[in-house]
Amino acid sequence: MQAGGITETIWHFIGYLHLADSVARAPEFYESDPPPPLLPGLYDPASEPLRGLAFDELVSIPTPIHEASVSNAHDSLGHASSPASLAGLARSLPSVLLPLKPVVFHAEGYGIGLRATPRVITAEYREGGIENQIQIRQSNVADDRDLITSDAIRHADGSLVVPEELQLGGDFAALLAQADDVAPIGIPDMTAALQAGTGDIVAMISGRDAVWVQTGSPYADGGPPGAAPEGRIVDGVVGAPDPYQPTLLDIAPWRPGEAPVELVHEAKLDLTGPTGGVATLAETGLNTQINAAVIVDANEATGSMMVGGDYFYSRGIVQVNILADNDHVDIAVAGNLSPIVKTAGNEIHNIAEFITHESTIAVRGAAATPHWVVDVMPGDFYDVKSIVQFNGLDDNDRTVQAESGTYFNLGTGENQQINLTKIFGADHYDIIIVGGDYHRADWIYQYNIMLDPDYAKLYSTGGEGDDTTVTTGFNSLTNAATIESYDATAFKPMLDAHHELLGLLADGATILIPDADWQLYGSASGTLRILYVPGDYYDINVVTQVNFLVDGDQSLQASASAGTEQGVAAGGNSALNEAYIVDPGLLSTSNYLGGEAYEEAVLIQVDIVTDSDTVTIHDTTTLVPELVAFAEHAVQEPEPDCPPAQTVDLQQDHLTSSIMA
Repeated sequence: MQAGGITETIWHFIGYLHLADSVARAPEFYESDPPPPLLPGLYDPASEPLRGLAFDELVSIPTPIHEASVSNAHDSLGHASSPASLAGLARSLPSVLLPLKPVVFHAEGYGIGLRATPRVITAEYREGGIENQIQIRQSNVADDRDLITSDAIRHADGSLVVPEELQLGGDFAALLAQADDVAPIGIPDMTAALQAGTGDIVAMISGRDAVWVQTGSPYADGGPPGAAPEGRIVDGVVGAPDPYQPTLLDIAPWRPGEAPVELVHEAKLDLTGPTGGVATLAETGLNTQINAAVIVDANEATGSMMVGGDYFYSRGIVQVNILADNDHVDIAVAGNLSPIVKTAGNEIHNIAEFITHESTIAVRGAAATPHWVVDVMPGDFYDVKSIVQFNGLDDNDRTVQAESGTYFNLGTGENQQINLTKIFGADHYDIIIVGGDYHRADWIYQYNIMLDPDYAKLYSTGGEGDDTTVTTGFNSLTNAATIESYDATAFKPMLDAHHELLGLLADGATILIPDADWQLYGSASGTLRILYVPGDYYDINVVTQVNFLVDGDQSLQASASAGTEQGVAAGGNSALNEAYIVDPGLLSTSNYLGGEAYEEAVLIQVDIVTDSDTVTIHDTTTLVPELVAFAEHAVQEPEPDCPPAQTVDLQQDHLTSSIMA
């Protein structure tokens, strides 16, 4: 065989696939393999072949021949083949020599030939192994409490009407307590999941696994471990269709529809558009909170794995939506005006999916690779990836509007909070060998908590054709989570050969004798990368997503003119958590376990909704106190034949101060 040439590559390739040799070559046997029986007719003393001849893929190379002296000195054949007879270079072997035969197999106990040299593996040790204790925290916190008043709306004593700010701290604290009560004992609650660092996560998982070994259940109450549900689960229903999401047309129907963009060559004034109409509109909701996270953990996507202790794998998705939407709407109208009030239309949904791809690759060949590089990580090994995303918004708006003959569209909402992140890990080893326990966990925690008590008070003397619309619902809370894994069906029990290999690596043996019972996956050429951990291995991926929204809006609108459009959109808030964990694990069936395997899957989907709305529609004879003074001063006086032109003082702060009394 030519070292470093094409023949060496072919030799490694054949060893990798375990193909039978078809040339004159001594076969290779592992130390634990029994020798095959001696072929009939192989041993013939009269025609014993010369020893030491090299046959490698029928390549002709010069071969020195050194034969021992034959005991019978009178035998002419023996004398001709003795070393003395070969001393002269010009002297050739007699033509009466029998044809030489290559030795196919040399067996001990028969007294012929040399024993084939056993293949060995050279192990190179080094300190290594890249540990990961990664935690990414993303946080958005905003306080957007807007106050807008109108000097046209005053109390009877002349003071401005300013709605008193809502005190919602106690109500929101009650919602947080409800969220923390959802998770059962043994699973972190919302506060613990939100505040946990990587060390806390490891402690929680290891403690849970310890209880699992002692009691047979990861729960203190002894509840049985669950199995992963099949299919896509929408609000507890397998295979349910995608839920409906409120649209802008639902929330703010007065907004014009989006028309395709067209190139125009001249500008035209559209008197029917917003600039030519008369309206008082307030959009105090329409806030958006989004958390989106992806973890792709391919660090443990190895061909083979050996675990000397126990194997734990827990998967869990916890999804909670809590909405308190207690709205109060009070509308006083004159004539035949029919206002439209929509306080419902909230959409609360949890979507979860566990996806498991089964790997059936059954390939071996690691024992044929002559060089192993073993990264040794003393003690325990940590591969922890954690993403924490938090959005917190306090948006208690107070708006007061009076119709002043213009198009007054007031927007105090539409805040946006977005967290996006991705972690990708691909530190590839051919084989991972763990002396202790293997702790594997994929968990997603998702919480949406929204407090949205809206108060809308409207006064209108418009006619039948006027529009008065109030929407306080159409909030959307959605959690979407997927855990996708790639695994072989199960571990195989470790054999004596595996325990012996584990002990050799623990002792730092530099020469390993391959054993056919290893059945390890790996390339039969080049070098194998091995990670050896004498302690426990922690392979943990966690995503925690939380949205907090307090949106207690108060809106007052007053109009004393016909042909006025009124609208309040205090709802339409959206909170979305979306998480995806991709965790390739055991890629082949060459995986061995010395202890027990513990596996479970957890799915918790909870929706808590409080939606108690109060809607009152009456005539203008009964008004809320805030609008009594405005109604008394809004009596229409007869217009003169030629009304005087009104001027606007541009130095004044409010356009309405020069128009309204």
